[in-house]
Amino acid sequence: MSKTKEISELRKLFEEINKLKSKASMNTSQFCSELINLDDDEYLELHFSLLEQKKKYLQSDLKMFFGFRQDREKAHNFLKNKLQNLHDEQLRNDVGEILADINFSTLDDLKQWLEDLKSGKRKDDNEFIWSIMKSPFVEYHYALWKDENLDEKFRHHLGSRFEEHKAKGAELLLSKLDNNKDIEFYPEIIFCLGKLADSSVIEKERTLEYARKFANADSDFLRDRAIIVLGWIGNEKDIPLLGEHLLNDTNAKCRTWSATSFMQMYFHKKNKSLVDKALPYLKKAISQETDYYALGCMIDVVKSVTGKNFGLPQYIIDNADKDKIDTEDKEKIDTAKAKVERFFKKLYKP
Repeated sequence: MSKTKEISELRKLFEEINKLKSKASMNTSQFCSELINLDDDEYLELHFSLLEQKKKYLQSDLKMFFGFRQDREKAHNFLKNKLQNLHDEQLRNDVGEILADINFSTLDDLKQWLEDLKSGKRKDDNEFIWSIMKSPFVEYHYALWKDENLDEKFRHHLGSRFEEHKAKGAELLLSKLDNNKDIEFYPEIIFCLGKLADSSVIEKERTLEYARKFANADSDFLRDRAIIVLGWIGNEKDIPLLGEHLLNDTNAKCRTWSATSFMQMYFHKKNKSLVDKALPYLKKAISQETDYYALGCMIDVVKSVTGKNFGLPQYIIDNADKDKIDTEDKEKIDTAKAKVERFFKKLYKP
């Protein structure tokens, strides 16, 4: 269907909904979702022309959905220009409310805002992060995220919201890896890419390639992050790689995440073949593991993928202070380990 015809159909639906209200053949939310499907000039003009009609039944939804447009910068500039020539007081108020809801800041606005936060003139850190994560300024967001001169907690919040940039964010992060930029920041990059990887098949495959590569890096933290990502987006081909780290990695966290990555894969795939391939690695790892937290997690993974209960209290696994497992909890892990070993002995009996 041509764009002209689509717009014509939307106008007809608008009239139908306004006339029939709750009896309309297409509900208001569906209509508004189609209205904001594109952010080109024709659709913006259509949206605004409907807003100008001030139909009581639809006005609040039309206002709200203007704030849901993907290109917030374009919607902001479009409405700013319209506002200059508006004389209707109600419509001016409506547009003012929409602009406040869009809450778009220019790059210069964001830079000044940051300076005001640093100097103490402003205290709205969360609002700043909300604004930048919804902005088109992906490179600036990235630069702040990795700026070690900024407060660590503030940087953490910036990083946790970077994935809101979706495909554009993934494209920027992959470009850093492709061009060997910001090598010291690779652990954060691959971890964020792992969370973004479902946005497209291409991004998932490229991220998977880097995760496999980084799983063998010298840096413990980079291996740690890459192994977790393999659990999120990897497949049965990655079982030998995870198994190698489960058995031989010198870092206890990497061994732990290798085990839990088997569990993550199982949750995603629900594949018996995956379990059959992973269990021999877990059997050997449990028999030789010396770190109690890693051992407890491995037992928990066997429980999750087999449905067998080995009597290990969940609070031990959920314990945030992994380095301070007391004597009583160690005894419980040892008891559960004995049960797991008996399970494996029966499972693999001659």
